[in-house]
Amino acid sequence: MVEIELGDILKEKLKRLVELGYYSSISEAVRDAVRRFLERIDLKEIALNLYLRGEASFQYITSFAEMSFDDMIEYFLARGLYPMLGATSMNEIFFLDPQNKHVLDPLTIYIIYKADLFEVVKKLSNKGYVFYIPSSISGWAEALFFRRLSSYLKNEGFIKFFDVGNLRVHSDNVKLTLHEQYAIYFSKKYKAVLISDDIRTREYAAKNNVVSTSVLSLIYTLQRELSMDQIRDYIFRLKTIPISVPEEFLGGI
Repeated sequence: MVEIELGDILKEKLKRLVELGYYSSISEAVRDAVRRFLERIDLKEIALNLYLRGEASFQYITSFAEMSFDDMIEYFLARGLYPMLGATSMNEIFFLDPQNKHVLDPLTIYIIYKADLFEVVKKLSNKGYVFYIPSSISGWAEALFFRRLSSYLKNEGFIKFFDVGNLRVHSDNVKLTLHEQYAIYFSKKYKAVLISDDIRTREYAAKNNVVSTSVLSLIYTLQRELSMDQIRDYIFRLKTIPISVPEEFLGGI
């Protein structure tokens, strides 16, 4: 609930509109005015400026602008800009321990789908890795994952959704989506590793003593089970998104 203070003149005008039958109440008139105002605002431009000022994650501005990841990336590229996605050095990439919990945020799920890394996901599953996703995006995540691996995931329990109902996050002062905050909170509480290719998300996670890495670590962990041609192909797919990949990545395998 948001309270809006109206001046006497404006309030009188709204009352007249109600009396004339344009609206059923002043509240409805105010809601309509706010809606019309927001429709005239270029949310994409505001989101971009917010991002360029370093105040928000890529996932946050995409949600703020009510766009898909595909559309927001295209919006950046059309302006000659690249969002901070992926990893900039090998220090951000490491072997994943199957004994640890691993948490995927929305962007990671999108990247796995977009780059078609499901074979990597299946191989990790066979080695005992289990990944956790906020229940707040269960429907969206299932639509992407189960489109390719429906029977496999349902039978093997490779993906687990953790309940966000009892999680308390401080969303007012943080320019991250609630889904990102849930992922970070869960990771901190259970000492899990957060997998996110949103560099801003990882920066915030680090400030909260949460270990995080890029989706590149999935490939790095399986380096002995993948041919060099397969690895190059995965890297090519990631770069076309575009995901930043350290130049020394292939040399370090």
